[in-house]
Amino acid sequence: MHKLTFLALLLAAGTAIADVYRWVDDKGVVHYADKAPAPDAKPATLPTVQTFDSHALTAGQPLDAPTTTVNKDGDKAGKASYQPRIGEPAANDTIRDAERKVTVVVANPPGNQGTLFVYYLDGAAKNSPTQSTAYQLTEVDRGEHKVAVAATDANGHELSRSEAVTFFMKPPTSKH
Repeated sequence: MHKLTFLALLLAAGTAIADVYRWVDDKGVVHYADKAPAPDAKPATLPTVQTFDSHALTAGQPLDAPTTTVNKDGDKAGKASYQPRIGEPAANDTIRDAERKVTVVVANPPGNQGTLFVYYLDGAAKNSPTQSTAYQLTEVDRGEHKVAVAATDANGHELSRSEAVTFFMKPPTSKH
């Protein structure tokens, strides 16, 4: 079991380790190490480490979409009077949650009760318009993400959108 843990750490280290060597001893036990056991040892072939590049996303509306008001005829009417802001997570927060959940909170809820909110993760809407100024994202994958919130009217027309906030999802650390 310890050898598997060591291998997982080597894989997680990625480019921090130049080579990983694999060998089988005279009892048939497989070993891995970062130093060659013999001068003629060859590096092991390991699987590719999973990574996530949020800049490669192309689906959905851009996260930095302009914040404009749209009138009933669909014409843009300029800047909206209410501009939502993300209070949680804070910019560049690292979230460690074993259940892969992140709570998004609107920092400056509007005074009127008619505003609804749509929460976005990496440019994709995650809910139908809701009055709630907090929303829990689920099944958030490991890596860098951007979250934003849009204010909408009762018909679901977007009135304005917050600036995107970047956060990082990491697995929880174990305390042994």
